[in-house]
Amino acid sequence: MVEVIGHEREKKFLEKAQLYGRIPSGLAFIGKEGIGKKKLALAFARGLLCKEEKPFGCGECKNCRLVDRFVEDLYRGEEDKYAYYTEEEGKKHFSFLLGEHPDLILVPPDGTQIKIDQIRDLKEYLSLKGVSKHRVVIIDQAGKMNLQAQNALLKILEEPPEGTVFILIANNRGELLPTILSRCQVLEFKPLKGNEVKQILQRLDAKVPSTLEEMLLSEGSLSLLSLSGDEVGELLSRFSDLKSLTFADILEIAETFEGFDTEKRETFLELLENLFLQKVLKGELPMETFERASKILTDTKRGLKRGIKAKLAMEVLLLTLRG
Repeated sequence: MVEVIGHEREKKFLEKAQLYGRIPSGLAFIGKEGIGKKKLALAFARGLLCKEEKPFGCGECKNCRLVDRFVEDLYRGEEDKYAYYTEEEGKKHFSFLLGEHPDLILVPPDGTQIKIDQIRDLKEYLSLKGVSKHRVVIIDQAGKMNLQAQNALLKILEEPPEGTVFILIANNRGELLPTILSRCQVLEFKPLKGNEVKQILQRLDAKVPSTLEEMLLSEGSLSLLSLSGDEVGELLSRFSDLKSLTFADILEIAETFEGFDTEKRETFLELLENLFLQKVLKGELPMETFERASKILTDTKRGLKRGIKAKLAMEVLLLTLRG
């Protein structure tokens, strides 16, 4: 079952929109990553497709069960089974994900972008008659649409197919053309509250290192949860008590950091700076030490691009923190 924790204001708006028959043809869900925007979009879609026409779905009818199965597979990482492809001039390309219910379409990036061909394929698919009263198109990471794709989508939004509801999910308004936003009802999502993050972690039965949980709570987002069990997250957990780091710990952490690829090194350094800032705010790290560490982090990021030794850079940073 699609269950969303938090965002009561947004849920109430969507519930009333369905109950009063005032559903916008375009919605933009704006807010930081990892706070449940996509899950709420899927829950709203379930309600629109529900045979009982109950907001967010009755959970019992065939349509609700089809949506639930699709969502469960998505969050298990089995989205490939729903991939819809088209072929042109003998070349096959990915278009979108077609849910168990044919009136639920999810458009994610193909690689690093959502491409114009995906939007063209979407338009062609929408020209076919749906089987339900509503048809829902969720564009995930809509900010990754290239300019051509955004312009193609704008044309669809200007004259949307009857009964079709578009939900665009983005991190901030600036990712989308103003003309697209003008065609949508924009809902601004706030970060999750600390107790909501804890509730989600309990529901997931997630075993999260204390350092990572600290960051999830401060961010009000679950976007970093994927690091739990990952080597970046594991290394981050070593920083829970900076004063207790021994020289042997420093050497071990530096060697592990050196073994990361470029992307993981950059991610780790960004997370470290965030963690240090949280420790300053909680009074666990002097501002003077943070400023020195922050400068070393900046120099390390630049230096790594020039080929300096990652191990040496991390040793200098850790020795500075230990004082």
